[in-house]
Amino acid sequence: MADVTFNGMTMAFDIVASFMDADIKSAVVKNLGDCSEQDLLDAYMAAHKEKYGDTFLQG
Repeated sequence: MADVTFNGMTMAFDIVASFMDADIKSAVVKNLGDCSEQDLLDAYMAAHKEKYGDTFLQG
């Protein structure tokens, strides 16, 4: 798995993905289709903020 960058941190995508809301992640994957882990995370973060009103995994 690739490293991804968010909130000023860089981390392995599989670690970040383990903290994702499964419903949001599933919807993002369905909407984006084949994409990079960074693109998935970027879209996930926007969807997470919309659903919860807070930033995903704040530093």
